[in-house]
Amino acid sequence: MLKKLPKVDKRILTGAGAIMLAALFWSLDGVFIRPKFYVLPASLVVFLEHTLGFIVLSPFLFLNWYKIKKLSKKSWLAILWVCVFGGLLGTLMITKAFFAAMDGETTFSTVIILQKLQPIFALIMARLILKEKLSSRFYFWAMIGIVAGYFLAFGQINIFEVDWIHSAAFFALIAAFSFGSSTVFGKRIVNHLDFKMTAALRFGITAILSLLLIIFTGSIFELNSVSNIQWFYLLIIVFTSGALSMFIYYYGLKRISASTATICELFWPFSAVILDYVLNKNVLNNIQILSSLALLIAFYFVIKEGRTKGRIFNANIIWGKGRGRKLGFPTANLDALDLDISYGVYLVNIHINKEKHKGLLHFGYKETFGEETSAEVFIKDFSRDIYKENVKVEVVSRIRAIKKFENSDNLRKQIKKDLEYLD
Repeated sequence: MLKKLPKVDKRILTGAGAIMLAALFWSLDGVFIRPKFYVLPASLVVFLEHTLGFIVLSPFLFLNWYKIKKLSKKSWLAILWVCVFGGLLGTLMITKAFFAAMDGETTFSTVIILQKLQPIFALIMARLILKEKLSSRFYFWAMIGIVAGYFLAFGQINIFEVDWIHSAAFFALIAAFSFGSSTVFGKRIVNHLDFKMTAALRFGITAILSLLLIIFTGSIFELNSVSNIQWFYLLIIVFTSGALSMFIYYYGLKRISASTATICELFWPFSAVILDYVLNKNVLNNIQILSSLALLIAFYFVIKEGRTKGRIFNANIIWGKGRGRKLGFPTANLDALDLDISYGVYLVNIHINKEKHKGLLHFGYKETFGEETSAEVFIKDFSRDIYKENVKVEVVSRIRAIKKFENSDNLRKQIKKDLEYLD
């Protein structure tokens, strides 16, 4: 009898909760903290908050440097994308857009409506780049959440107030694309790297990029104009909406799909409106109340439907070191080392010459032996030589994360437990 598969609902729920907590910190930033810096160049603020954040997060990077050296070229390109677009460009663009609105050059509707396109970009890119496939019910409730988030922010339709030809509209669109795409490429990174190190890398590289920018623009000479109270607020940012929130965010992103994460990020407008009601006594109108209820319902169903369908990929069988055979569990090594799935052990179906076999896939570091990243499959009741053959692997379910074992005996015990999923 097939053993019951491990539940993923708890993992998805934990991840979604972490994303929402990070979004709560972002709403606190936008309402109470970020306005304190409008007198400073946006690039200078980005540099300072990322530099201070990196100082806090840097120990996670240096303690596990060996994992950084093993990252693939594709992972490094994803990290660079997140730093350039999510860390630097997106922040600058949304700040410029809000500056234009504050100066009366355009309306806040123009900025916020176009910025609400962020989850649209993320959903499309998650499907195209990460090959995320979710149920039709997920996408239905995702769209309900996006629409509800818009009405919650405004309380009425303001489409006709959008100044489509103003530069602020362009800035807001770039910000929406930057943040949305960063969710997707951030997911690609945390699939293969610890979330703590991912946050540290993002802050470190963005600090370097923003330093180059403030040197080029001359904003570095305005460092002396940062007041003591602004330094205090920068420290608050580090331990709320900055380093801490991204630390929490990547913890959550590692556990859920990018598509689920981008909808959970809509907790930002929800929490901002609620905070405005609680602290500023601004009463919600009927449309906002209904939108809040719709958004909460959408959150529930998005999380409920947030489990991605199985991935299918082709790979060639390559020569390995025979470690599995020495342990008593011979495996076939695959040349697929850049899969967009989290490192771990998976229940899979392997298709060999139109024959279907059950198996287990190990994808990631060989923590016990400190070796390079590998992808290898154990095929149930199979002993034929398939070296150099091309096989199709269908991922059914993730069983567990990769662990480090003290010795080979403990590893054998865990492998035996894993093999029970094939019974």
